[in-house]
Amino acid sequence: MSLVIEQIKSLIREKTNALLSSKGKAMEIPPFDLSVPPSKVGGDLATNVTLILSKKAGMSPKGMAEEIQKAFPSHELIQKIDVAGPGFINFRLSDAALKMELADLLSDHEASSPSLKEKILIEFVSANPTGPLHVGHGRGAALGDSLVRIFRYLGADVTAEFYINDSGGQIRNLGFSVEARLRELKGETAPFPEDGYKGSYVIDIAKEAQASGKAFKPIQPSQMMFNEDDAAGFASVRILKTIQKDLSDFNVQFDQWFRESSLHAKNAVVQLFQVLKEKNYIYEEEGALWFRATEFGDDKDRVLKKGNEAPTYFAADIAYHFEKYKRGFERLINIWGADHHGYAQRLKGAMKALGHEPASLEIVLNQLVSIKGGRLSKRAGDMISLREVIEEVGKDAARFFFALRSPGAHFEFDLDLAKKQAPDNPVYYVQYVHARCCSLFREAEKRGFDADPLAWQKLALTTPFHEAERAVLLQLMSFDHVVATCAKECSSHLLTVYLLELAGKYHSFYEQCHVLDENPSLRAFRLGLVEALRRRVAKGLELLGVSAPETL
Repeated sequence: MSLVIEQIKSLIREKTNALLSSKGKAMEIPPFDLSVPPSKVGGDLATNVTLILSKKAGMSPKGMAEEIQKAFPSHELIQKIDVAGPGFINFRLSDAALKMELADLLSDHEASSPSLKEKILIEFVSANPTGPLHVGHGRGAALGDSLVRIFRYLGADVTAEFYINDSGGQIRNLGFSVEARLRELKGETAPFPEDGYKGSYVIDIAKEAQASGKAFKPIQPSQMMFNEDDAAGFASVRILKTIQKDLSDFNVQFDQWFRESSLHAKNAVVQLFQVLKEKNYIYEEEGALWFRATEFGDDKDRVLKKGNEAPTYFAADIAYHFEKYKRGFERLINIWGADHHGYAQRLKGAMKALGHEPASLEIVLNQLVSIKGGRLSKRAGDMISLREVIEEVGKDAARFFFALRSPGAHFEFDLDLAKKQAPDNPVYYVQYVHARCCSLFREAEKRGFDADPLAWQKLALTTPFHEAERAVLLQLMSFDHVVATCAKECSSHLLTVYLLELAGKYHSFYEQCHVLDENPSLRAFRLGLVEALRRRVAKGLELLGVSAPETL
């Protein structure tokens, strides 16, 4: 958090405690907000502390705010204090506060005090290895990887995991599809499976299988486990490698690739049934095992296993999430497609049945992506792969664009805009700021100026702050608050909003304030401000998985 914000919050807490004690209402001060308000608000910082506490204190928020305002000491960081609206306290910062903030921004640390100490597992993408990743998977991949980066920045212990559905009916159907294509390659008449995979990639895999000379074992109709001795295992291994390559090229990394087959190999699903049976949340009826899902808000009970058949996908999924908790994770975050809404609540109910707080499992649902412009959008009816999008616009543009909207909002990807080298392309607009900052330092060195961003601290800066300088510093000050909000909302879109606003403030500053001024102290200060801004842009882009080029 900002050093200035931390110090003023400490003062607010001290004065609020004193006021409550004087009225016989001493209590622990809960977390409150002190952040940069919207531009239409008069202050540089605003706090909601009285809105949170006034009811317990038996006071009106505005009356309480006015008493805190009166009790506030004269302080070098604060130029003015106002009470506004229903009881907000607004602070106008002094130039000394802004200089302190700049010095802190130019220090080597990142977040001033890591705010999260949780052990978190973020599971995302988890596409079945039955075909290539599509553009919707790309949106989930960009979000998941950014959340991993964001939570780590805030101090959390985070593991990124991909769940590989390498057993069951879908892999079996993939194998049947490859077997059918193999027979076709041999000139045989082969009926194609009704639920088979018809993409051209299946033909390519069949050709590779034929060239290998392997003699595959026939896949059995009820087979659940597969390996390279059968067409299903052979195909899924190759598709998974393609998925892994696509994600790596998209700058998405996983700490663990967890195989569904490993659950069956160690009888985790059977053990789950035993736990649920002991808790009386499982029963037998009509030759099947049922989970009492209606006790946890579902509209009907759910089958976990029919007769001698393999366990259902839902059963394996419960076992998988139960396994996550066994591995010591305190908080689980899943990123799924929007069509999983009902399933998400069902899984939360199962976790509650197993003794885990449903709130510890957060499921983020990504809405659909549509494609506009470019050559890809003209392929109506075809699945557009993530690989095609990366090749069309580049990974940086793809990742930034995916982060432009919250997960719950439908997103239209404008490929033509993403390729433009112009200010109306949002990723170019932000990356250009970073490149421009770098070019200013190159120009300063070329002119023989001191390019040390801390040089201003050695010089007496007497010039009052320009409003454009204040605007940049206040935007820089709010970075950690924005990142923390991204973590709270499990969405990276606020970070793109922040970076675009920061870019706009930079351009205004650059136009109104001559950076390489002849005044040494003013020039040094503005170079320091440019460097602080460059670092924030670079860090923000890094959290989005986007590069920060030095030239464009």
